[in-house]
Amino acid sequence: MAEIPSLLPNSSGFETTYGNEARDALDYLAWFKKQFDRQLFSFLDQKKKEASEIDPQTQDLVGEIIRFGQNGGKRIRPAFMYAGYISSGGQAHEAILFATLSVELLHTFALIHDDIMDKSDLRRGQLTTHRQFTKLHQLKNLRGKREDFGLAAAILAGDLSYSFAEEIFTEAPFPQERVRRARYFFDQMKTQVVYGQYLDVLGGYKETLTEDEVLKILEYKTAKYTVERPLHLGAMLAGADYQILEAFSRYAIPLGQAFQIQDDILGTFGSEKEIGKPADSDIKEGKKTLLVVKAMELASQKNKNALKSLVGKPDVTKDEIEKVRKIIEETGSLDYCVKLSRELLRQAKEVVTGAKLKPEGKNYLIAAASYLETRI
Repeated sequence: MAEIPSLLPNSSGFETTYGNEARDALDYLAWFKKQFDRQLFSFLDQKKKEASEIDPQTQDLVGEIIRFGQNGGKRIRPAFMYAGYISSGGQAHEAILFATLSVELLHTFALIHDDIMDKSDLRRGQLTTHRQFTKLHQLKNLRGKREDFGLAAAILAGDLSYSFAEEIFTEAPFPQERVRRARYFFDQMKTQVVYGQYLDVLGGYKETLTEDEVLKILEYKTAKYTVERPLHLGAMLAGADYQILEAFSRYAIPLGQAFQIQDDILGTFGSEKEIGKPADSDIKEGKKTLLVVKAMELASQKNKNALKSLVGKPDVTKDEIEKVRKIIEETGSLDYCVKLSRELLRQAKEVVTGAKLKPEGKNYLIAAASYLETRI
């Protein structure tokens, strides 16, 4: 089993911060990320050494996973997995921190492939993996098409990250019966995000989507994958009962949907600095977010025709982007999405407030919902 670096969880850590009071969720994420990254990069450094024993060139793949991890990310999924564990009474802090690497490396795999599908150039303000390998092709003065090499190498880097995620989860230092029970939810997490992604891709090729279809995509691509399954994984590794799993589900689905609705709002109205990619990318890519779907439902025929012609237009101009934003605002779609997001967060907080959970984790789950209430 891979070595688990030292961790002192009670040294100004989660238990101290969240034991008796609700604090800003960003406080917890900042603390958690520091502890988590120490383990993540220790694991990846070891994998890079192992790769070099096969051939020094294979280090490029692990090196890219390291670069990708260093480019940012709040570690939201592993943080929820950790919170699910301690909420359920788990106390093996070093073991669960190691196990949470699995969901982050699974997420790395998903993002690398997602960027390929979206033909994105930037992720968190830095080159996406396929663009980074296109650059590497040039630096190494290789023959053939740079773009083809970039895509092939990026797919392999994503697959390698997936392999690492599987390895970590299989080696999680918990009783095998708990790992076996948790494995069901890990497999569900992998399967459901693929289905959600397919529905999202398919939606991009459909003429129209309904609000229910969009919410289902948000449930499977974001809510289950980002919040529900990580909470379930932590709970199972702590030996929790199904009553806790049910509470986590009723908290996670509305919270995850609200989170993605907010991300889509920021993706349309936010700045490049806020979202780490061009602020017009969602409109250029033709993403049928709830903002767009609701605007299409409420707009006049003239504005519907404008949305159809501009959303998904690769060479859309700044003036045209502003026109799309104006239609979304004037139809009331923006206001509708903001209000729906807040209602979903209210539902999530109500569930977790009444749940029988350990205060350390419970306070964080409440704080996470409170933070999202102030995000837009």
